[in-house]
Amino acid sequence: MPSELVGRSVIFVKVAPGYVERTLTSLRAKPNVTKAEAVFGRHDIAVAGSFRDADELRTFQSEVQLMDRVRSFRSYPALQNWTQKGSDGHASNAYLLIRTTDTQKTMGELKTVPEIREIIGTTGDSDIVARISADSREDLFETIVKKVHGMPGVLSTETLPTFSKY
Repeated sequence: MPSELVGRSVIFVKVAPGYVERTLTSLRAKPNVTKAEAVFGRHDIAVAGSFRDADELRTFQSEVQLMDRVRSFRSYPALQNWTQKGSDGHASNAYLLIRTTDTQKTMGELKTVPEIREIIGTTGDSDIVARISADSREDLFETIVKKVHGMPGVLSTETLPTFSKY
């Protein structure tokens, strides 16, 4: 029996050099994809999608894996509700992968940070995936370093800045 998912899941995709734009176009055309954007870091693309259950997410992952230009991907299924604070409209955005000793407490703390737009509790090598927005890169990284890193229980973070060229 498929397990139910809540909210939007995130999949990070690594593609062959020179294929980011083409892969983004392909991914954005898929029916479950709500957002696909290029990111910096060990991945090239972040895909947010609404999947009813784990089987639907696995089907999507299989489709992504079969794309000849995809080198690897990492999925973060939506096990807890996203928190959404409206559209970002900011110049600087990033995905923040967070490892913590207390997921519920950290999610509660993240909800108090105005720059955090979306939060998901997940499984895997990160406990939380958050989308963060600010008016400048400096404000974005200051928020991460001063507000998120300073939260009790946060063990580590990985920041994947987005860019809007594509």
